[in-house]
Amino acid sequence: MTTDLTNRRQLLKNIIAEVSKVVIGKSEIKEILLIALLSQGHVLIEGLPGTAKTTIARTFATAIGGKFKRVQGTPDMLPADILGFYLYRPDAAATFMPGPIFANVVLADELNRTTPRTQSALLEAMQEQQVTIERETHRLEQPFILIASQIPYGSIGTSPLSEVQSDRFMFRVWSSLPSVEEEDRILRDIDAISAPQVVAVATPADIIQLQQDVKQIHIADNVRRYIVDIIDNLRHQPDVSHAPGPRASIALFKGARALAFIQGRDFVIPDDIKRLALPALTHRIRLSSEAEMDNVSPEAVIRKIIQETAVPKEGIGEARSAKPVPDLSQPASHNVRPPEHITPSSQKTDSSVSHAVSPPVNQNEIPPQTVVEAATGTGAITVQTLLKRHWMWIALALVVAAVAVSTGLSLR
Repeated sequence: MTTDLTNRRQLLKNIIAEVSKVVIGKSEIKEILLIALLSQGHVLIEGLPGTAKTTIARTFATAIGGKFKRVQGTPDMLPADILGFYLYRPDAAATFMPGPIFANVVLADELNRTTPRTQSALLEAMQEQQVTIERETHRLEQPFILIASQIPYGSIGTSPLSEVQSDRFMFRVWSSLPSVEEEDRILRDIDAISAPQVVAVATPADIIQLQQDVKQIHIADNVRRYIVDIIDNLRHQPDVSHAPGPRASIALFKGARALAFIQGRDFVIPDDIKRLALPALTHRIRLSSEAEMDNVSPEAVIRKIIQETAVPKEGIGEARSAKPVPDLSQPASHNVRPPEHITPSSQKTDSSVSHAVSPPVNQNEIPPQTVVEAATGTGAITVQTLLKRHWMWIALALVVAAVAVSTGLSLR
C-alpha cells in the first residue's frame, strides 16, 4: 500500500472523528454517509423530529470541506426554489440564479412534506449530476451527495415518496432516539455542541480521489453473483409484490466496495454485502397485502433471504483471513449464519434460472416437498404449490362430487 493511499484512508477516520465532536452516537448513519459519498450515492434518513438529522448533514459537509445547502420542505415549495431560475431584465438580458442544489452536500429536510412535483425536481440531479432549466443544462458541484430526511409517513402534512424517487436513494437509514447514556452526554456537552468547532479535514479534490480509489477494489465473480442471487431470490419471494430493480444490485455492489475500502481491504467479502443489505433494500420493496395483514416487515423478508442464500466461500482473495465484519441486518447477539445449503430454486418455475446449490444427498435431510417432487418426476411443482395455486378448483370439484353423491343416494 502506497503512502498516499494510506494517508487518504486516514482522511476517512478524521472525517468520522470531526463529525463525532458534534453528533453523539449515530455511528451507523455516519458510516452510511461515508459509504454513500465514496460510492457517489445518496442517503434517505427517516426519523422523528429532533434526532440530529440536520446536524449530522451540516457537520458532515463541513468535515469534508464542501459547500453545504439546506432546503426546508413545505407543501407550497416549487421546483425553482430548489434548482434555480433565470432572472430577466428590461434589456432582455437573462442571468441564471442558481438554487441550493448547487452544493457538495445538499440536505432536503422533510422531503415528504413537499408535493410530488417538487420531489421530481431532484430526479435528474440525483441520477445524472445535473439539472436542466429552460432547456439549458447545468452541471452540479463535485463531489455531490443529497441527504434527504423525512418524518414517518402518516404524520400530519406528509405524502409518501414515489417508488421512482425512493429508488434513487442508495441507502435508507433510521435515525432513532438517543439512548439514556447518549442523551445524558448530550446534556453534559450541550454548550460545545451548540457552538461546534468543526474544521475541514479534507477537500473536495480529496473526496474525488477517494472515489477513484474505491473503484479499484476487487470483487470476485462469485461474490458479485452472490449479490445477484440475493436480489433474484427477493424477486421470487411470495410476500413481495414490488421487487427491487437493478439499482438495488448496483447499490450493494458499489457500497460493498466502499465498505471494504473503509475497512482497509482491497477486496470485497460476503459480510460486506450482508452488512449493507437492510440499508440498501428496505425502501426498495413493497409487500403484498397478505403479508402486511400478517404483520410481515420488509426487514424480516430481507433477513430471511440473507439466511437462505448460499454464501460463496472460495475465490474471494484473502477473505478467510480477513477480520469478520459485523452484520447489521441482525442484532449484534444474533448474527446471520447462512446454512450450508438451501433450496429456494425449488419454489421457482423458471427453468432458465441456473443454481449452483446441489440438492442434499442424505434422504433423511430432504424436505417433504422435495421428496414429492422426486416421486412425481417434475422437480418443479410441489403438492404445497399445487394446493396453493388451484385450491379454488379443487374445492369446487369436491363440492360437485359431494352433490353428485348425495343426488345419487336420494334417487335410490
